[in-house]
Amino acid sequence: MYWKTDNLDMPDWERASLIAQLPAFEVSKQKGACQDGLSQEVAAYCRFYGLDLWVEHPAVEYTLGNLEAGKHRVAIHYYRIPKARGTVFILHGYFDHVGLYSQLIDRCLSAGFNVLAYDQPGHGLSSGTPASIGSFAEYQQVLLDILEAVRHRVDGPWFAVGQSTGGGVLIDYLLQNVPRGTAEFRHVVLLAPLVRPNGWIGAKILHSLVRPFMTSWRRMFSENSGNSRFLRFLREHDPLQARAVHVNWVTALRKWVPGIEAAKPVHYAVTVIQGEKDMTVDWQHNLRIIRNKFSSVSERRLPNGRHHLVNEATDLQATVFSVTINAFIEGCSGLAEPQRAAGA
Repeated sequence: MYWKTDNLDMPDWERASLIAQLPAFEVSKQKGACQDGLSQEVAAYCRFYGLDLWVEHPAVEYTLGNLEAGKHRVAIHYYRIPKARGTVFILHGYFDHVGLYSQLIDRCLSAGFNVLAYDQPGHGLSSGTPASIGSFAEYQQVLLDILEAVRHRVDGPWFAVGQSTGGGVLIDYLLQNVPRGTAEFRHVVLLAPLVRPNGWIGAKILHSLVRPFMTSWRRMFSENSGNSRFLRFLREHDPLQARAVHVNWVTALRKWVPGIEAAKPVHYAVTVIQGEKDMTVDWQHNLRIIRNKFSSVSERRLPNGRHHLVNEATDLQATVFSVTINAFIEGCSGLAEPQRAAGA
């Protein structure tokens, strides 16, 4: 596991082989690659990223499978524990995948929550060109299709936490669904959420210049965390890291940002955790937008925090996890009892 050692063995699994092995994901029938029936390769993948959390939590039921969502086949990880407070949905950021969120999953399980996390299109074990998307509406459709697939099958209340692009997807979801009365999360936590990236004007100019001639350019790994071990793992050891930025992802972002910034405000409370040394997103602008869009915004700023808050230095990471979990626990207050899934 990358957060425990610098001496990592070469992974004894391959992405294409894993994808080919994943069964259809179906909570109600307990389909999926459950921990008792994992192939050696899938088990090795789980160990590599520390997703084998049934070791620390013997009562957990783990399911991994593919779901047809939007235009994509999306890999879903579902951790279920007895008598859970509810379920936390985890949405990762650009270039990320669920394997990088095992510590957050562990913290949620320890606090008594089930967890459902999925790889975004073009990431991890999901389908799509790596780090590419045709439209941000695809991210939205994937989320909607997942929620529909697990409705009445996954314990409530539901909560969500999104890092960076995952936070942007949740912002979009809330702005569209709160006015319709169809928002299904009791509370949402946004970690360094994306609205505009840092240097947005320059990025748009560069994009306009290169778009006619290039489909992608080489990714430059940034110092987006104070955790040097994590940064080294991304650069040197993680086989699921994309090595290029795709022009069409930036094209999609350019089309998405104006819609978010022009959206009407909604009556909904969110929690935002933001590092003040974040050089990936234009966080000061983004916080202004978020304050204008939501009726109540609880902010926690970290003076030494950078962008990848889920994998920050240990002391900062502990604060991020604590604030996140406390927000969800407060969201459970006033409930007579958790909402059990059918057949639970």
